[in-house]
Amino acid sequence: MSKVNLTSKLPKGVAVTPRSLRLVTEDIGTDVGRFSTDNAHIVRQIRLLAINALIEAARAGETGKGFAVVANEVQRLAQNAADIAVRFQADVVQRIDIGHQMTEVLVEDMEGARLTDLAQTLIQFIVRNLFERTADVRWWATDPALWQALETKEVAAATYAAERLGVINRFYTVYLDLVLTDAAGRVVTSANPRFHRALSGRSMAGEDWFRMASQCLSGDDYIVDSVRQSAAHGDRDVLVYATGVREGGRSDGTLVGTLGVYFDWQEQGRAIVEKEANLAPAVAERTEVMLLDGNLRVIASSNPARRFTHFPLQRTGDAARGSYYDQAGAIIAYARTLGYEDYDGLGWYGVILQQTDSDEILRQRMGLK
Repeated sequence: MSKVNLTSKLPKGVAVTPRSLRLVTEDIGTDVGRFSTDNAHIVRQIRLLAINALIEAARAGETGKGFAVVANEVQRLAQNAADIAVRFQADVVQRIDIGHQMTEVLVEDMEGARLTDLAQTLIQFIVRNLFERTADVRWWATDPALWQALETKEVAAATYAAERLGVINRFYTVYLDLVLTDAAGRVVTSANPRFHRALSGRSMAGEDWFRMASQCLSGDDYIVDSVRQSAAHGDRDVLVYATGVREGGRSDGTLVGTLGVYFDWQEQGRAIVEKEANLAPAVAERTEVMLLDGNLRVIASSNPARRFTHFPLQRTGDAARGSYYDQAGAIIAYARTLGYEDYDGLGWYGVILQQTDSDEILRQRMGLK
């Protein structure tokens, strides 16, 4: 029989999954066990009838001898039925029990493996994207327009630097802004005209990204800040990649300022958790997709209420990937980034939390007892 014909016989709304297979196996096992119990009960009743028949045949004397032969044969058949029931219990019921245990393993392994692979795919997708940001910031920091604006401190040079940054910002839509500061942290110019006025002359000395970028030993180094809200950009969620801008654009030149590129995390992170999983609507309704940073802080989630909260991920030892069921019966699959090229991925995790249909609901759909 073809696969199409087989699936057409399934109850409406029931998917072929290890979980539904487990319930069918369990239901068969229950029915077979009940049959075995009923059969044993019938055998006992037959034996009792045979014994009563023998007693009555003995009382009848010669007249009951023929009936005694029949009663003995009934008793022999009852014993055969009992022996068959014992073998059935030992062989068939035991195998069904083993099958049930195997489907239990399949439920955990297959459901978990599928969602774990999805979590790995999502985290690698964003990490590969962010690897390119590490190249961008180090490359753009060597642009003559930037280091000349910092070295000459002329208004015309700063204006030209703003134009150069504006071109980059226009074509690289993943960036919210690019900010150039002098060595003291004062904003010299920025790329996005929406925020330029508010940023002009502003001190970034208190920003973590500026402090870390100022400590870079050469132009080959860069830093990545934590995902956070940027007060200078309307409290949008950003991820800043930064490095030092050096004299003459040389990697070993004296530090003359810093360049911070503001990756638009609010938009890009949302796109990953809401679109890239590509879940069917019915599945998406009971699934939450999350990205966690190395401290297990939720930095993006298809459930916005969970943003910037701590997620209590239960890892087995230092396992980089895996799955488990929480107390509510939801399956949680996770995968830590593998990094990409020389970018370590910051220890981020992709996490999928999926509510599973209860066994009772599945039984109702399949018409099981």
